[in-house]
Amino acid sequence: MDAWKREVKRIRQATGLPIAYLNVAQEDSEAVRAAQEQAGWEIVQSGSSAGRTWMVAIWPAQWPDAARALLTLLLAKPEQACSAQEQVTAWLTEVAAGQPASPPNGLERLWAWRERRVCFLLESSRSEGLFELPALQPLLHDFFKGAPVSLFPIRPSHLLLAVPVSALDGGDTEDWLEWAFGLHDLISTELMENVRVILGPAVETPALLGQALDDCLRLSRALQKYRPRVMVADRRQFPLERWAASLPSDTASLLGDTLSRMMPAPKLSREQIETLETLFARQLNVSEAARQLFLHRNSLLYRLDKLTEETGLDPRQFPDAVLLQLFLLFRQH
Repeated sequence: MDAWKREVKRIRQATGLPIAYLNVAQEDSEAVRAAQEQAGWEIVQSGSSAGRTWMVAIWPAQWPDAARALLTLLLAKPEQACSAQEQVTAWLTEVAAGQPASPPNGLERLWAWRERRVCFLLESSRSEGLFELPALQPLLHDFFKGAPVSLFPIRPSHLLLAVPVSALDGGDTEDWLEWAFGLHDLISTELMENVRVILGPAVETPALLGQALDDCLRLSRALQKYRPRVMVADRRQFPLERWAASLPSDTASLLGDTLSRMMPAPKLSREQIETLETLFARQLNVSEAARQLFLHRNSLLYRLDKLTEETGLDPRQFPDAVLLQLFLLFRQH
């Protein structure tokens, strides 16, 4: 949009003819357009990106036919000059905002890939929003061994990375998750940033980045609400949390009320919640859960027995475990 603003200014200075650039909130665009046209202006070019609408307007009575004929050509330049990086960033920003958006025209031609790229979504928790790219980029350059990593800032607080598979030494999802943990450690240590890293899919073409971003954002929102302490995850993890986060608020409230009537359990302590979450993360394997909690197996069994006494549900049994998981989601949050 800045390119259009500069181009309008250049045309006005070169011709001395009345031409204006407007940048308004997308929801106000129709009212602004109607007001401009009623005042005698003609909208000759417009577009939308990231919740904003821009318009180029002229005063038609003062534009000779010859100048009008050149106008279309002049106004095509900013769009053509817009790089693939800028176009993809604008498109992904619309995807993140939940707006219907298609990949930029001719994207495969403008930005041809030689190999798949693995997506990583970084989520900053800074109150002022997005990452400081001048500080982050050198770290990423070294971390990925100088590979051509594409960065797409998505306001207010996300950054999508598209990393060539070769930069990750090939590998598979399990290996790439280790890279995600490494990214988290790097940014947390070097930049003192509290960052969440979501591992996305490996995509074949840039046109698939929109779906990859959407998948990562779904998990990001679910973790913000239900698992705020989880800072590194694969987009396919936490299916129950993703499902819960997708529910309308009134449906979630109804489920919470229903669970409350079914299981009038006391409010669980932090230790009890940690015990349950660890047991569920380890697929109800008591020995593995005890190892992760640094407990003797018998100590964990004692905790679970106490939980069963208090709730009437045994978390070691699958049907009861499902109810307890739902309880944690809809009663504790």
